[in-house]
Amino acid sequence: MTVTNSGALAPQLNELLNGEMEAARFYFQAAAWCNQRNMAGCQAFLLAQATEELDHMRRFLAYLFDLDFAVKIADMQAPEIQAQTPRELFAAILETEKKVTRNIYAATTRAEEEGDHATFEFLQWFVREQREEETQFSDILAKIDLIGEGPHALYFIDQEISRIGGAE
Repeated sequence: MTVTNSGALAPQLNELLNGEMEAARFYFQAAAWCNQRNMAGCQAFLLAQATEELDHMRRFLAYLFDLDFAVKIADMQAPEIQAQTPRELFAAILETEKKVTRNIYAATTRAEEEGDHATFEFLQWFVREQREEETQFSDILAKIDLIGEGPHALYFIDQEISRIGGAE
């Protein structure tokens, strides 16, 4: 097909917009989890990540507005953090990012199949961003594994995440 911006991808773009909002909410809840454990470095890092996800959501919103496509904000349940340890928390975050990546890849493939070159190009920024985010959280998990589970592990993990987030 050679149709450009026919609106065929509008529902999928809305799903991506809502996925970014859902990810932001998960990051906010993860920051609260860290706050309860006095992990201020992780808390600040995760709040910054939440803001980044909201920026991603705004990109989708602006794109949908620019094309005069309908926007549908979905109902969302409150995120639940089941983690008992920082490793479990950051593993859950990585899984959340992988879900976002799969959805972006699916939309990118669909845009290409539909011949929607503008949307395909728009989504390339997100493809690159997701690769960076998955790498970042994989690296964080590797650092947590390196630090281990000793009596001061929470302190060292918090300090390391703080450095990654540029809080120092």
